[in-house]
Amino acid sequence: MARVVVALSGGVDSAVAAALLQEAGHDLLGVTMRLWPKSRCCDEKDIEDAAELCAQLGIPYQVLDYRERFRSEIVDPFIAAYQEGRTPNPCTRCNQVLKFSALWQEADALDADYLATGHYVRQVRSAAAEIWRGVDERKDQSYFLYAIERDLLPRLLFPLGALRKEEVRAIAKARALPVAGKQESQDVCFVAGDYRSFLREQGVSGRPGNIVNLQGEVLGTHDGVINFTVGQRRGIGGGSAVPLYVLAVNAKRDQVRVGPAEYLYQDQLRIHECNWLAELSPDREERVTVKLRYAAPPVAATLRLGQGGEASLLLDAAQRAVTPGQAAVCYQDERLLGGGIIAEFGISADSASE
Repeated sequence: MARVVVALSGGVDSAVAAALLQEAGHDLLGVTMRLWPKSRCCDEKDIEDAAELCAQLGIPYQVLDYRERFRSEIVDPFIAAYQEGRTPNPCTRCNQVLKFSALWQEADALDADYLATGHYVRQVRSAAAEIWRGVDERKDQSYFLYAIERDLLPRLLFPLGALRKEEVRAIAKARALPVAGKQESQDVCFVAGDYRSFLREQGVSGRPGNIVNLQGEVLGTHDGVINFTVGQRRGIGGGSAVPLYVLAVNAKRDQVRVGPAEYLYQDQLRIHECNWLAELSPDREERVTVKLRYAAPPVAATLRLGQGGEASLLLDAAQRAVTPGQAAVCYQDERLLGGGIIAEFGISADSASE
């Protein structure tokens, strides 16, 4: 019987994960991170729900105060990314820094053998522990886990990886778990509504600048680059014979470059801050599939590792609105290889066409 710390969000997925682990005979301790005062994940109601679940299951429960770390390591970088003209994905960073790295340190201090979560991913233990996509393609969350430490993989448990969401709901209902009918949170947990409103609430205001075309000609002005992301059409203004979209953002110049839709397509990109969960050789190219956003379908590509935590991807088919700041996550078949953050590429906001 293993000692397992199970991360509880107060939702149905982590609740079922705990119930299944208990039925498998493990010795459990439930923990919840207190993260953000107005969060849609791990807020005070979620903490109450997790405590009620643990009382029903008869397992000890702790609440860990991570509010300061969440502010400094997740929220502040989120704000900074928009100020720098990038479009961040804070969920991947939260999983990397808090939900796995920090929680495992807590689990290790409690002499736990494993840390378990309710993520929809599979773990395959062959020569080395591997993460594979969850069976439920609609719920697969492997995209968000590319940045966790490879050394942690043998210490992780994912009880839901082989289940579909409707099966998880049925298990919760059959066991009369208190969160069986609870709806799940969506989008960025600490942003209620539009991210621009959140930035304003945090006292972030943009500097005015110019909207320019591919030739560098000024088409209009804007109130701040924080209001723009690649692929956006709204907020650019009219006066063009063809629809214009944001192609690139340059925060240093407070400049937004726009152009026709065909210029949104890119087939080459560079990624940095890479993390690889598999042994990859820098001397060879790897055929992979890559997801450029969580909701995007995987596309075929060729991966080549670079120096200093960088890599390049050549896509078989150009993709629309590849966005700096988002994660590019690579797979071979069902196995998660890792990935990195999309860096600047293609048309830059401070260069005109040749």
